[in-house]
Amino acid sequence: MKILHTSDIHIREYEDDSWRALESLIRVASREKVKFFVISGDLFDEKGSFVKLYPEIRPLLNNVEYEFIIIPGNHDENAFGVDSFLGEKVKIIRSLTEPLEYENLRFFGFPFKNITSGEVRNNLRKIKDLTVGNKTNILLFHGELLDHSFSGSDFGDEEINYMGVRLSFFSNLNLKYILAGHFHTNFQVYEFNSGGFFVYPGSPISITRKETGKRSVNLFEVGSTPSQYPIDTPYYEQIKLTVYSGDKIKTITKIKEKMKELPEQTRVLLSLSGYTEEKEEEIHRQIKELESKFKNLEIENRVRGIERLTEDELFKAFIGKLEKLKSTRQQEIKRLFIKSLLESEE
Repeated sequence: MKILHTSDIHIREYEDDSWRALESLIRVASREKVKFFVISGDLFDEKGSFVKLYPEIRPLLNNVEYEFIIIPGNHDENAFGVDSFLGEKVKIIRSLTEPLEYENLRFFGFPFKNITSGEVRNNLRKIKDLTVGNKTNILLFHGELLDHSFSGSDFGDEEINYMGVRLSFFSNLNLKYILAGHFHTNFQVYEFNSGGFFVYPGSPISITRKETGKRSVNLFEVGSTPSQYPIDTPYYEQIKLTVYSGDKIKTITKIKEKMKELPEQTRVLLSLSGYTEEKEEEIHRQIKELESKFKNLEIENRVRGIERLTEDELFKAFIGKLEKLKSTRQQEIKRLFIKSLLESEE
């Protein structure tokens, strides 16, 4: 029995990139013949998106052979009211103590609430007597795992200090899988209780520029270890290059080659640093040419023109002495000297 687990899709508009990412995941789920498609919060970016897209999202989620199981996240916390009905194939868990029961599985859901870590722990204790029996117990959760050291960028543009939970909170609860959401950056698995798994799938599409690298979901057989499954959705790729005088042609060639290697949907964030003896106006012109050639390329240009430095008497004197040394490390020493001069000006 297969489960596809994702979160943090953040749909805003009909047929925006996030909508198309969901369509792509639906095709993956059908191809892989899953039994359940789990969304652990933030299917929508806000309540208004759900209301606006209700006529379109309902048929999309019901023209499938499997069931969707969804919990609200911090963005769509108020979207799924008790009267919301998305069709027979869609189950929304609104209460932690009202699990969905199947023949061999039991799904609990902990929808987002603006509560403290202590309150999270106290709420989890309420399900201890509900996880008995021979069924595999699964919890959907949307919040922050306090056992791991996160940075602000790991959650996109989100705040991170809410719904905090520790792996120890799940001790003696007989839970096999914690299918979590809210962490955007990448796929992460943590083992607890010698056989239980806490899983962040990462967002299936780059929501902000902070989420770089090819995206994925959690696709696994019940009873097995969670598994990262790469998907073909838009994502940001960070590339950093350092430019030195004399390397311009080589650098531009490297950029063009890299752009051709990446999938079409990749949004490339290119960071250029270094220096050149050309005028800075010429550098900017060449950057603009690259951006016009590759529409999915964004360039942060920190290359400095050093034409003015080469006319400085101190620079001339240093280079003159360096050339007399006839060292094999002349270029390296020159680069370090120029770097230090440029940094002193900042």
